[in-house]
Amino acid sequence: MDINHLSTYCVVIEAGSISRAAKELYVTQPAISQKIQDLEEHYQVQLLERTNRGIKPTEIGLFLYSEAQKVLALTANIQREINAIKNPSEELAVGASSTIGNFALPCTMLAFRNRHPGYSVSIDIDNSDNLIKKMLGHRIEIALVEGPLKPNLTQQIAEEGIAIKRIAQTKLILITKADGRYRDLKFVGIKELIDLPFITREVGSGIRASIEKVLIEKGFSINSFKILHELNTINSIVSAVTSDIGVALLPAMSVRKEIRYKIVKPIRIKELKFKHELNLLYHDHARKQSYKAFIKLINSKDRGFC
Repeated sequence: MDINHLSTYCVVIEAGSISRAAKELYVTQPAISQKIQDLEEHYQVQLLERTNRGIKPTEIGLFLYSEAQKVLALTANIQREINAIKNPSEELAVGASSTIGNFALPCTMLAFRNRHPGYSVSIDIDNSDNLIKKMLGHRIEIALVEGPLKPNLTQQIAEEGIAIKRIAQTKLILITKADGRYRDLKFVGIKELIDLPFITREVGSGIRASIEKVLIEKGFSINSFKILHELNTINSIVSAVTSDIGVALLPAMSVRKEIRYKIVKPIRIKELKFKHELNLLYHDHARKQSYKAFIKLINSKDRGFC
């Protein structure tokens, strides 16, 4: 069976309809329908059920989707390893969560390029959960993520032989607009914090996971907060805070400039310390010279996080 048939099938399942899959793949709907039909004839089973909302996989169809993802990931990894042997200077794909990618990694990348001008690196900035999934799917080769990892993802990482190493620890600080309605507030307890209008990252982000972990350890839940907005970038959260919409917990390194220029001000939290881990995910057996050079730098004191 052509690997392209399995790839198309996975896109159909993820898109939820043949029409959406056709748009994503830039092919016609009949072409996709024919590939699905070929798969069903090959395996002598029904893979999809048509519903008013589109399509959904049958029990066997769901099994095929799960196994096809493994085949596609293995195929991509074989190609990547062959390319690494043929062309050691091939572009290195690195994923970084928002704090690391936007506020720590730029200085590291400058140091890396100065040391290794012949190597090319692409940076994919996304939330931690998505980066781990991309790592498992072999879409990126190295991931720099934040916060505690979910148990189910940790298990999958271990099964794939991916190493996890904590490379740094920072802290989350509570910020408000410097001249806003909370300008005279110098410290709060956990009960006062819960009563403040709160802006946070989306589910799946490392920042959100770090906040939730600390709260659970202290017998609280993030659902107790008066959450006004869940935003998917640090910059959007800072903009909301500086508009005096509410307060937010963000990594100290991400708001240094705003604190220095008195755009926002920190508020001390009496009973809690929100620690925030930065972790490196990587394969020990990679052959690329650029890969080995990047891992060596990121693990050294010379990484130069901004």
